[in-house]
Amino acid sequence: MRLLFPSLIAAVFALPVLAPAAHADEAALKALAQGGHAVLVRHAKTDGHAKARVLDPDGNCANEDNLSEEGRAQARRLRARLDQAGAKFDAVLTSPFCRTRETARLVFGRAAVEPNLTALELGTQSEAQACTKAIAALLARHAGKGNVALVTHRPNIDALTMELVEEGEAIVARIGPDGELEVVGRIGR
Repeated sequence: MRLLFPSLIAAVFALPVLAPAAHADEAALKALAQGGHAVLVRHAKTDGHAKARVLDPDGNCANEDNLSEEGRAQARRLRARLDQAGAKFDAVLTSPFCRTRETARLVFGRAAVEPNLTALELGTQSEAQACTKAIAALLARHAGKGNVALVTHRPNIDALTMELVEEGEAIVARIGPDGELEVVGRIGR
């Protein structure tokens, strides 16, 4: 009986977790076909070997965390899923960090740097609130129109959606008239 108990617990808890994730992916991808949605992508997995986790003022990516090979593969898988779903994006914006710019290039093929998508934990609380408000205003301009992609960091996505994401994961959300986001689902790693 002791040998079966851990297996039984694992089986019971694994089933509910796996089924909703697959459904959420499908719903998220279908929502993008309608337009008026945002996809918020946390940069893909990094190598974690940088000297500092801050933005290099000279743009030298050697001084920042960069994507690992696994992270590049994650980004390519996300691109394939978006392409297969026929998702189109009117705007693709990214944090200025090297890891977000590379993720954006691999997933979307393009991106414009948006300074308000810089990692929120690097500033003060009032600076973080101002950045989040600016992104909400930017999103409001896309409400009811085409899709917009934001490639950024965990704290930024959390502030906008109240959802935590892993590296390489994306949240799809309907954009409201004031830039508020209603989460539709996730596109997994």
